[in-house]
Amino acid sequence: STVSMSGARTRQALSKLYPALRGPLQQVRADVFGQYANLNLGRSGYKESKRQLDGVYINQYYQDSIATSARKVFPGFLTEEEERRRIKLIQLRRRGKGPPKK
Repeated sequence: STVSMSGARTRQALSKLYPALRGPLQQVRADVFGQYANLNLGRSGYKESKRQLDGVYINQYYQDSIATSARKVFPGFLTEEEERRRIKLIQLRRRGKGPPKK
């Protein structure tokens, strides 16, 4: 523990003796260790810029439906639900109860 205490004392002494060197030393340390030197202590947005983007994972989770892909191959493709709705509308129109044709 005496080694760490002497290291801390040395750092404190250096920071008091050489305040003009503090900025350049931080810059060199950041370059060596691949970090970002925030010398003016303001918010930089660096953390957010390094975050992985969520869009790729969201697109993988909510994939295109099979119907979308099938419509590209077969232009008149309808899902079972769409087919039922179309038939029901035809029947309602025959009875005069459905919406008018556009």
